[in-house]
Amino acid sequence: MRMGKRWAISHFAGMIRLAVKNMQLRGIVTLLLVGLTFFSLGCGPRTPSTISVPASREDDGPALFRDITAASGLDFVYHNGAEAGHFAILESLGGGVALLDFDGDGRLDIFLAGGGFFEGKAIRGRPCKLFRNLGDNKFKDVSARLHLDGDWFYSHGAAVGDYDRDGWPDLLLTGWDRLALFHNEPVNPEDASQGRQFVDVTRKAGLTWRSWSSSAGWADFDGDGYPDLYICYYVNWSFANHPRCGRPADICPPKVFDGLPHKLFRNNRDGTFTDVSNEAPLRPGGPDASKGLGVLLVDINGDGKPDIYVANDTADSFLYVNRCTPGHFRFEERGLVSGAARDGGGSPNGSMGVDAADYDRSGRPSLFVSNYENELHALYRNVCRGDQVLFQYASRTAGLAALGQSTVGWGCGFLDLDRDGWEDLFLATGHAIRYPPRSGGDPHQRPILLRNQDGIFTEVSSQGGPYFRDLHLARGVALGDLDDDGRIDLVISHLNEPVVLLHNETPTDHHWLGVELIGRDHADVVGAKLILEQDGQTQTRFAKGGGSYASSSDRRHVFGLGKAERIDRLTVIWPTGARQQWKDLALDRYHRLVQEKE
Repeated sequence: MRMGKRWAISHFAGMIRLAVKNMQLRGIVTLLLVGLTFFSLGCGPRTPSTISVPASREDDGPALFRDITAASGLDFVYHNGAEAGHFAILESLGGGVALLDFDGDGRLDIFLAGGGFFEGKAIRGRPCKLFRNLGDNKFKDVSARLHLDGDWFYSHGAAVGDYDRDGWPDLLLTGWDRLALFHNEPVNPEDASQGRQFVDVTRKAGLTWRSWSSSAGWADFDGDGYPDLYICYYVNWSFANHPRCGRPADICPPKVFDGLPHKLFRNNRDGTFTDVSNEAPLRPGGPDASKGLGVLLVDINGDGKPDIYVANDTADSFLYVNRCTPGHFRFEERGLVSGAARDGGGSPNGSMGVDAADYDRSGRPSLFVSNYENELHALYRNVCRGDQVLFQYASRTAGLAALGQSTVGWGCGFLDLDRDGWEDLFLATGHAIRYPPRSGGDPHQRPILLRNQDGIFTEVSSQGGPYFRDLHLARGVALGDLDDDGRIDLVISHLNEPVVLLHNETPTDHHWLGVELIGRDHADVVGAKLILEQDGQTQTRFAKGGGSYASSSDRRHVFGLGKAERIDRLTVIWPTGARQQWKDLALDRYHRLVQEKE
């Protein structure tokens, strides 16, 4: 939406001036043609796009992913209420996915945010769903184990964290005008065989802030072992502030609204939370600030403390560097000065999803951010040195610019498809408005799959399978190994179409090593770093909170080992700074690594 008439004319005029200055006839002709192309995109008659991600052909060989949704028992649709015809920006955000072993049987279960609908101008919620993993890629709806205090509200995001350190994952739900914190409890404390349930403890916990929340993440920021909570809030829309946009009518862009301030809550270690947003301090909202959609918690600069990266929509993204000390919360916002707030041209982007990985074998977590149409999806290469926090905009040098600027990205994540030790990338897409002119009024788009070859990404969507050849209106995605075979599967939520489970069937005979980190006395491990050495090569993984978009992925780590038959060593640097090493870990299986007592 940024490539408007004024921009197109200005850009066109600038190109002509450059050509005249050079006084080269061939250059003038070339620039005129390019300028006319940009001008037609900005203000001419709109026709179906011819520059969108091309329809993928079916390559020879087996597909990398197989859609097993129908056979799995996973049957659910996120609804956004579009049928009411309000064209509310609330409809654009969609819902997330959370993967968690809620009942402790060793298998990842699936939680799905439900969305909502409208009764006139009353905003209502649809039920969320919980599917238990039965093994063999079969799932059963056990949503009766979700005990919400009151009616369901219009929901978006899900964040997983063990906030009371009892060894059981808890769940936070975000959405319109409220939150819900679900505590993981036994159905019957006297009889463990009756299983587990989620009980709404929002009021008891003090999380009663009423506003429009999107994504959230858990991490221990002050080093007491208990995970604290960061919550993104979006814009100040309501039916009292609901302008008409477009002819014909369509969803208004976020530029029309002020951004809402985000919130940081300290875990009081007694089941309650305290708002420390001002103490931190967090940036305020406003016309061009704080429109949060995605958040990632990860140690950016290698000091063991989880930092906060926030993907804001049409505003500078935030990078809060952690300066906390025990009992005190202090963050230094370094997004703009570090180079991680804007794109390579110095402009803020319409950002949604975010993840981090050591994509270039530097040993540091670089940031990937999914962006809006007419913008490149962003890769910020981490070049931090000590306490100097710096990033280089690497979308072009890493090959991402070849994707073009025709897609709107949402959920995303790194995964090693063929277990060669280089982390590849998945991106879910779908337009944010109802009738995008550039694609002939169709908001559905194709997902993107990228293979990482020595730090350079190449699109391999055509090899992904039938799901990658169709158009979708995707939002949240969670990545995780649902059947423990060492291949990362995808659970994708869409707007008004069924959730999809893609089973990873990438052909490979490469070995792998799976790791689950367990903090001492169930302390939070976000900020930990894992370093694997084998055959003279080094891979690095990072314990993260938040990520993707409004979703929570598998927190285990899978290292692809290629043809290696053994590892030399695996080193874990815990958030406390303590180091542990393992040398005799069997391959092609998962290991639970427990932090030793100091």
